[in-house]
Amino acid sequence: MRYLRFNNPFMVRKIIFNHLAKMLTVCSLAISVPTLGQQLEANDIQRYLNDTQLAEAAGYKTLYVVCESHNYQPEVCTLGDLKIVHTNVHKKLSNSSCNNSVWSTTNNQIITTKGCRAVFQVLAKLNVNPVTLQCSSNNYQYRECPVPFQIKGAWLNKRHSKSPCQQEKSWGTRNNILWVNNGCRGTFNLF
Repeated sequence: MRYLRFNNPFMVRKIIFNHLAKMLTVCSLAISVPTLGQQLEANDIQRYLNDTQLAEAAGYKTLYVVCESHNYQPEVCTLGDLKIVHTNVHKKLSNSSCNNSVWSTTNNQIITTKGCRAVFQVLAKLNVNPVTLQCSSNNYQYRECPVPFQIKGAWLNKRHSKSPCQQEKSWGTRNNILWVNNGCRGTFNLF
């Protein structure tokens, strides 16, 4: 398991977006997922923490973040454009306590104090709403669907074809283009 150490917020953004771009692939889900902005219930949070593919289909991301208070001083670990939905201590790294009274979260930050050093499991969502776009490969032909912005990440929201929609095989993105091929038709979320 890889842990992220947050020293440079710009590097954090790059790592998160690169990771999202590689990992956000969902074919079809037989269960419903909440829309962005909808309040999550405790059982949804636990399902998303346990199933990253399900979380990503709903626009959420599960991360493991190292945040460490040294010399009992507060440490702020910022997650860039992500909004924290839920956080818990995954693994304590310090001899000092890491109970709920020595760490907290804000919109996009984890704050540790009093020597708490830990790996935090974070369920987060983007602070931006994704754009929804339908794009279809008719007659198994390659097709490009441009958008007026640089695509940083994408995932398949709903497949409309019998043909599979597999990221980087029958659909993908580059710059400001979503492309589909091999009969993939679907609704995609882009940011």
